[in-house]
Amino acid sequence: MYDFYFGENEQIFKDEKNYLLTVKRMMPRWCNSIPDSEFLAIYDDLNTSNIVKNESKGVIVETGCGASTIVLSYFALKYNKKLYTWDTNQNKLSYIRSIICDTHQRVFQKALHNNWIYIGYLSTSKELGIPMLAEKNESIDFGFFDSEHTSDVLVPELLEALKLVNDKAVFALDDANYRYRHKNIAYINVFRKKLHLPPVEEPPENLGECYYDLAESIIKEQFPKSFKIKDSYKDTFKEDIFWSYFSNDRAIMNSLGMEKMKELEHRYDSFLIQK
Repeated sequence: MYDFYFGENEQIFKDEKNYLLTVKRMMPRWCNSIPDSEFLAIYDDLNTSNIVKNESKGVIVETGCGASTIVLSYFALKYNKKLYTWDTNQNKLSYIRSIICDTHQRVFQKALHNNWIYIGYLSTSKELGIPMLAEKNESIDFGFFDSEHTSDVLVPELLEALKLVNDKAVFALDDANYRYRHKNIAYINVFRKKLHLPPVEEPPENLGECYYDLAESIIKEQFPKSFKIKDSYKDTFKEDIFWSYFSNDRAIMNSLGMEKMKELEHRYDSFLIQK
């Protein structure tokens, strides 16, 4: 599927965003759930991060694989860093690997397994999740958090990652506008719709702080000098072709509370960690 000509390496390196977007836009919808504007915001945060581009021995971590893995793995290969990805969907991980092998691996002529370690298990697991990085003496330069979208999962992920974070690291969140505590009701109702079942009501106790506020308070509690980054997503998301390309799908998701179109400004938020 990805056996196409993407240009000579010097052309790719001259316009990396165009190359990465080309790869992303060829991905099927089921593993391409973030808008182009967010995809490029991840690129911009990585590209302006001195700790990622310089010879730091820290790693990149990601909870949940998908289009984000395309840009994260590109930087891992380019700067010879390790990317750790957690996702419970083994088929998705395998498919993403095939895409990267047909694209980035050809560009950099490197064995992907040296730079991308994917774990088909829970990110919060003591034995196989983020905590096990301490056993491997790893520290974190960049984190992208995109797993279950409940604070029950996000908070432990952040707390464990902050134990291993390097100074000047960047933490970024997908769906940072969400505020589900225990259950992602919107996700549940999308599937109930497919099963011809009525939507379930939102339990009042299931709603808490928006994740971007929650994450900022957790980060600043440990590292008060940290701050929210002025990301490129907020300047570009309104004109993103992604919304119109998947307009029917997104309209249904919005009606069930999953897309939250009115709150999309904070779908992506990122933070610079300063110790």
